[in-house]
Amino acid sequence: VYDPQVERSVMFMELSYTLQVTPESMPGLDDNLVTSPDPYTAAEGSHAIAILTEWDEFKTLDYQRIYNSMSKPAFLFDGRNILDHAALREIGFEVYAIGKPVPSKMF
Repeated sequence: VYDPQVERSVMFMELSYTLQVTPESMPGLDDNLVTSPDPYTAAEGSHAIAILTEWDEFKTLDYQRIYNSMSKPAFLFDGRNILDHAALREIGFEVYAIGKPVPSKMF
């Protein structure tokens, strides 16, 4: 997980408050919720990334660099429709976005 605005401790506070999920109620949570200091480290070796906020930072990332570091196939889920999906598909991502049709060539 990478979030430029929310610290790890706040993530745990929100999990506890909204879902009553704590490291005590879910053993292993602390080890399994991995946070990263930057988006490039967070994406490294993964098959998918999900953009779930509208922070401007996500609009200007080096998506070629991210794609190159990911396992393939590489998926990108744009939950806020803030990215250039055509450009991301050109890089090689399989892009999915809320409320947007999937190009027919992907089926």
